[in-house]
Amino acid sequence: MPLLALVIVALGAVLAAVAPLYLRLVRRELSRADRMERAARSLGLRFSPGDPAYPGSIGHTFPFELFSRGIEQTCENVMTGTIDGVPVTVLDFLYVQQVDTGRQHPDGSTDYGELRSEPVRYACAVAAIGGHRPHVVIEPASMLPDVHVAAERVKLEWGDFNARYRVSSPERSFATALLDVDLMAWLVDLAPRLPLTWEVQRGDVLCRTHGLEPERFPELVGALVEFARRIGPGASG
Repeated sequence: MPLLALVIVALGAVLAAVAPLYLRLVRRELSRADRMERAARSLGLRFSPGDPAYPGSIGHTFPFELFSRGIEQTCENVMTGTIDGVPVTVLDFLYVQQVDTGRQHPDGSTDYGELRSEPVRYACAVAAIGGHRPHVVIEPASMLPDVHVAAERVKLEWGDFNARYRVSSPERSFATALLDVDLMAWLVDLAPRLPLTWEVQRGDVLCRTHGLEPERFPELVGALVEFARRIGPGASG
């Protein structure tokens, strides 16, 4: 059999093996909006497949650094409403990273260009709690530290909590008031077993994670509302 024919046969075999998986992934992603709408309905929230105001703009209404990362920020699958008296906004947030690249030639010259990443996707839920609080970040200790988070680490007095979470805040006294025994116990014992990062800033609480399937968004929203309701009077802002 000629070499070209062998190559064609080999490529055909590879495509036959890969195509079904690719099609399943494409169909699953195309159905994400439908699955997210079902999740919104189960929570009693309004749903919009895109940003109801303008692409990416809804994220900029919140005081969190995440929503200004990268370029081409996009908000998708937006849910809004009130749960147990807590106003919530839930969404898929995506952004693209841009990296300058340089290719050096043998003569020593360099061509510079731009490389764009695949979209980075976060599942985000924001609760409006009012007040004006300092910034506090509570992230899983098992994860690599977020390079965007300030380095002011806060150690709490409960060893089990410190083993589970890493806390950062420029205002240590507020962080310790926020993370009272009740909230720490809930985070350690009752919070969903998801890699959730919590942020408190001004009058909002943000709960975020990567790669969350639509069917788990009710867990994310339920955890957000419970966190917001457990903020004690000592951290009322």
